[in-house]
Amino acid sequence: MDFRIFLLLISVFLISSANAVPIKGLYSAEVNLPVGSSEAKMLDDAFSMAAEEVLVKVSGDKAAMSSSLLEQAKKQASTWVAQHSVMNLTELLPWQGDLVPGRQIKVTFYQSSIDNFLSQNNLAVWGENRPSVLVWLATESNGFRTLSGSNAPSVVLNEFAQAANAIGVPVYAPLLDEVDKRNLAASDVWGFFEDNILKASQRYQTDSVAALRVSQYADSAAGNLLILLKSGDVARFSLNGDSTQAVVEQASVHLAKVFSSRYASVRNSRSSNILNIQVAGISSYTSMSKVQTYLESISVVRDVRLLRVEGEKIEFLIEIDGDRQKLFNSISLSRLLVNAPLNALDPDANRIVSYQYSGVN
Repeated sequence: MDFRIFLLLISVFLISSANAVPIKGLYSAEVNLPVGSSEAKMLDDAFSMAAEEVLVKVSGDKAAMSSSLLEQAKKQASTWVAQHSVMNLTELLPWQGDLVPGRQIKVTFYQSSIDNFLSQNNLAVWGENRPSVLVWLATESNGFRTLSGSNAPSVVLNEFAQAANAIGVPVYAPLLDEVDKRNLAASDVWGFFEDNILKASQRYQTDSVAALRVSQYADSAAGNLLILLKSGDVARFSLNGDSTQAVVEQASVHLAKVFSSRYASVRNSRSSNILNIQVAGISSYTSMSKVQTYLESISVVRDVRLLRVEGEKIEFLIEIDGDRQKLFNSISLSRLLVNAPLNALDPDANRIVSYQYSGVN
């Protein structure tokens, strides 16, 4: 069993803080195709397939990719390409039941082209800073239920890691060491006992926690997904497919959609909102610049303007896409700014959203 991809994606360490995870290569994709057709046809197919993968990653909403929308994208994909490369595969490529020589085409698109296409079609654009997710996976086979983790890898966990990576969701597996085994049993995950799952997850300090249970049968698979958000909200999904891979792919799609709906917005003239944010505890130009840069990096933020400096307090005017809560959700992914509401008697209480600068990323 080859767990090289698994180890790369979700080898877990004790995460020191609940920071957003920057997703690298958000606008890139790799496509493997058989040798045989003309190079022009192969590249056209690769650009089309890569465009679909990237649009799903950037929007976080695979269900919104209708056949008509994808047809539009495929017609334009070649004009979005910033760069591409082609190399021969060192191993034969499984293709339509055979093993054939293949090539890997790496494609990178212009960010503006992808973002504009999504916005024009009223789909959200989800930035590269995404919430970390700790996933407890319990599988059932032949009546036995087991947990998977870094110290107990499995085929299903490897499949899930690859599916989540393909859709741009940064997932982590528990160590499944003696501490985890004392804190949580397979029956706790299988029964979705939320309190036990959250208690066992505290040592990892991820932004959110998910529990996934998968049953494998002779010719089918089924499962359920539980998502526990930092806000206290809970989401549940039923999963069915002809294989465990199909089930975990469904789970990754649901994960991405839940987070995209909380952190991403459609970028158009009708979605613009303005709000004032005050940050206390700013004692230097460096810290002020750090805060402004961080705010500008949030995907729902269009513009950040410095309005006022008063002692160790600064006030920004923020223009955003979508509603305020998506901005607040995004800010909470970092410990740099800590929510510090003004006293209700403060004259600015209804005008300003207040934070305290912590200096910690």
